[in-house]
Amino acid sequence: MNKFILLALMQALIILNVRGQSLHGHVHEKDESGHLPLIGASVFWLGTTIGSATDVNGEFTIAAPEKLPAKLVASFVGFTSDTILVKNAKKEIEVHLKQSIQLGEVTVSERQAGSSFKLLDPVIAENISSHELGKAACCNLSESFETNASVDVVLTDAVSGAKKIQMLGLDGVYTQIQAENVPLIRGLASNYGMGFVPGTWIESIQIIKGPGSVSNGYESMVGQINLEYFKPSQAPKLFVNVYGNTGGRLEANIQSGYVFNEKWGMNINAHASAILRENDMNHDHFLDVPRSQQYNLFNRWIYAYKNFEFQIAAHGIYDDKIGGQVGFKPEQGISTNLPYGIRITNRVANVHTKTGYIVPTANDMSVALITNWRYHDQHSYFGFKTYDGVQKTVNTNFITLKGWNSDKHRLKAGVSFNYDNFAEAFSDSAFGREELVPGAYAEYTFSIKEKFSVVGGFRTDYNSKFGWFYTPRLHLKYNPSDKTVLRLTGGRGYRTSNVFAENSSLMASSRVVNVLESLNPEVSWNYGVSASHQFSVFGKPTSIYTSFYRTDFENQVIVDLDAGAQTIHVYNLRGASYSNSLQSEVSYEPVKRFEVKIAYKWNDVRLNTGGQMRSKALLAQHKFLTTLSYATNFNKWQFDLNMTVNGPSRIPSTATNPEEYRLAKSSPWFVMLNLQVTKRFKWFELYVGAENLTNFRQQNAVIASHDPYGPFFDASLVWGSAMGINPYMGIRYTLK
Repeated sequence: MNKFILLALMQALIILNVRGQSLHGHVHEKDESGHLPLIGASVFWLGTTIGSATDVNGEFTIAAPEKLPAKLVASFVGFTSDTILVKNAKKEIEVHLKQSIQLGEVTVSERQAGSSFKLLDPVIAENISSHELGKAACCNLSESFETNASVDVVLTDAVSGAKKIQMLGLDGVYTQIQAENVPLIRGLASNYGMGFVPGTWIESIQIIKGPGSVSNGYESMVGQINLEYFKPSQAPKLFVNVYGNTGGRLEANIQSGYVFNEKWGMNINAHASAILRENDMNHDHFLDVPRSQQYNLFNRWIYAYKNFEFQIAAHGIYDDKIGGQVGFKPEQGISTNLPYGIRITNRVANVHTKTGYIVPTANDMSVALITNWRYHDQHSYFGFKTYDGVQKTVNTNFITLKGWNSDKHRLKAGVSFNYDNFAEAFSDSAFGREELVPGAYAEYTFSIKEKFSVVGGFRTDYNSKFGWFYTPRLHLKYNPSDKTVLRLTGGRGYRTSNVFAENSSLMASSRVVNVLESLNPEVSWNYGVSASHQFSVFGKPTSIYTSFYRTDFENQVIVDLDAGAQTIHVYNLRGASYSNSLQSEVSYEPVKRFEVKIAYKWNDVRLNTGGQMRSKALLAQHKFLTTLSYATNFNKWQFDLNMTVNGPSRIPSTATNPEEYRLAKSSPWFVMLNLQVTKRFKWFELYVGAENLTNFRQQNAVIASHDPYGPFFDASLVWGSAMGINPYMGIRYTLK
């Protein structure tokens, strides 16, 4: 471990000592108000693979070519590209691009939005850029969706601080979460993995509703989320982010990327964070969030030469949380005479490789191999309840891609292999599972320019424990006009449940857990329709998006909180289980650089528990989201306001508890409000803000908090926020 840290530090020193091997410049759009910076413009040396992109100030840094003079090409969607002859490495490079005549104002404004739907892709994908992520505190992935209506993030319980996502009204375990098409959050990471990805590492997030591509496996049941980290050519030479809030959270991120030459590039990212103080805003003598510390290191190397590219990345994580009652100290141990305590320790090591090759002898054909090795060790206790787990996973995916007739026809095919080994122990029970899953797939795409496309895929996998899985999927897209797109999608998905790793609520109460039978794989069908349209209102760019999706389960692992106030039953689905999800969203720019987004989401999720169809517990059926974002000229100041209105959710019955430990049948409506102000200087940004400005907190989040070892203690019935108003401040420094 010490050798690895020393190597990482040596790499960072190498980066900081190669200044002078790069050139700096600006890319602007010239209009009547002056020179406006173009964010995300591409620049590269003609005839090489050396390139870069501009930041929020229109500035870029690019590795110097082998010799000068050399030609630099600058391009941006909607603008005419320009080629500049660079003779002197010491001078700043100034580029002024002119807007293309054929593109109107609506298209330009949609390009600059931080969150957008891609109109031309066959599969509907919402893209969240790093610019959009910067509108909120965004300490980690779980906080990256505050301005997004498609994904909800909720607490799993009132004591562990763990967060999970919900999409289409269903828990995040039914959404496939990947990083650059490599599995990221599954298995033991399901409960706490959202906190393992620092927000500043993320270049963009792609959100796909419904079943995605069969090339990514069979586990996408209601959606896919894919993260893209900053590549060496995109990342600054040095980026430092320091953050702190009044809740005692301190965080530091250091990132660096460097392109050594036209063949080699490297990223190194480091993260350290801690929550140092005890927070008890609702005065129930339980910490609202655990004290914690996390250390996180990521290193990626890329080699590219002619038609070949190879990359290898290593990621190591140590995360430790200590919570429970105020005053708990782990060294004192667990006893009914001492404060109730929890401790959750995660150690993760992950290595993945990607190899790609463009076949020169075959027109429009490429092959790729992705491999991934993961080791995850988790130790935890909640009072006298303990859970320990070890996960060993290997993934491989070999992909071939061939196009014909100017990509009118495309075929993606390949084979994959997945190995999972779980060794788990819950309290006095030990259990394990080993699965070997070879598979094969094919996916055909037919496109008629920008009017119509169909993507049909099928894969078959053999699970050594459960037998054959068959996964068909279909996506249809039709563009009635260049501003309107209609989509229809459907497909099947499978997954194997990890009950204890995925449900911290099993630990956070005195309820007795009964697994009533052997658990089968979960199987579902998902199908939906969506429409997107762009138009103008009073000459200002406007877009509207509407979607409806339904999910039907053939089998689902039910964690039944309705079995009794002191009991949890776990069993296979008996009867029906489905979800209907409707979402409508309108984006409008009434004045330049002022973005308004209003969204509404309705989730109707029902399942059979105890022989009765019930709405899903602790899920808000209605949700409204409003985001306001305004930036001054040249983005020197930015103001962002997010308001979420949450509807009622059903609370499982506590009628058998003594009266003082009973809860209402449903939660109330409540409002959450977040605000952030950002001031940008030449080399750094200063941002201040506050989360939960309404200071709303769920009361009685911990039932029988004064008697945590008694039979009525329960911290699993969480539907709102544990923390009240939480001001914060941070700084982002970038070395160009």
